[in-house]
Amino acid sequence: MKKHFAHILVLLILPMTVLGIERVGTTSFQFLKIPVGVRGIGMGNAFVAGAVDASAVYWNPAGLGWASKKEVMLTHINMPADINYDNVALVLPISTSLGSFGLNIGVLHMDDLIVRTPSRPEGTGELITASDIAVGLSYSRQVSNRFTFGVQARYIREELANFVSSGVSFDAGLQYQTDFRSLRLGMVIQNFGADTKFDGGFLDYRTASTTGGQPRRQDFDSAPLPITFKTGVMADLESMVGVDLGESLKGNLAAQFEHPADNKERLNGGLELTFSERFSLRGGYNYNYDTDGFTLGFGVNVPFSAEKNLLRVDYAYADLGNLTDTSSFMNQPHRFSLSFQF
Repeated sequence: MKKHFAHILVLLILPMTVLGIERVGTTSFQFLKIPVGVRGIGMGNAFVAGAVDASAVYWNPAGLGWASKKEVMLTHINMPADINYDNVALVLPISTSLGSFGLNIGVLHMDDLIVRTPSRPEGTGELITASDIAVGLSYSRQVSNRFTFGVQARYIREELANFVSSGVSFDAGLQYQTDFRSLRLGMVIQNFGADTKFDGGFLDYRTASTTGGQPRRQDFDSAPLPITFKTGVMADLESMVGVDLGESLKGNLAAQFEHPADNKERLNGGLELTFSERFSLRGGYNYNYDTDGFTLGFGVNVPFSAEKNLLRVDYAYADLGNLTDTSSFMNQPHRFSLSFQF
């Protein structure tokens, strides 16, 4: 078991030692970096070791290996500038020996954009659209009662006006339940794949001064995907800290380190308190981010039926600093999710 763990650990870390050079603003498909799982967002995005439900398709596909029930999860995320990100995830556990499968679809969309030119700054009367879509298929399996490994392949497509870029990205992760109290370790590489670029070309007006005033037609440059390496831990608050919280109160502590290929290293931390297994309060903080700061959230669990099916509603607020739109309440960076385990 230890031998397998060491081999997979090397496979996860080695690509980041080669590709982990800070190149701010040089990667494509930036929407892949948007956190989606609402429970984890409420805990400061420190959820790579804690995701064991349908949100694992976004945080770490290895978490699907612990799933014992089917689950459907719907998520809505408010972004600045009236941008919305909607996702649906489905988890289908087969068996402990065969593993679990996951399917997720995400669409980033916004209102039509007004075409403006230097001569007509108020608009030409034309409108263009912009959107992103991701469709992912995940698989995870328990290697032992302590260790899971998971992978995901995702078709990605970005559309801006008449230009389209598409490609395939991959995630690979693991989760390991240590024998030290309740400490769980998680690691994942996200968005690994070939460089992408928009189809077709454009008129480069920067070349007009050297071509007699006529812009030259150029092909779009290719750019790498936003590869990110994440490693984190999660532990039960009572066993880790050594405090007695009573029968009706439970807690989780989480911490995470991120190394994006196009930015500086980041730290995430979070706390969750759950009362009578029905209501949860969460908080966290994102360290060393350009805009992101504190996060807050809550969750409500509603069990029903003799089969112990579960309906869960989660909410998170993620501060985006100066990017936050304060013009109305609904323009705030809210995140909502509704999930059903059956």
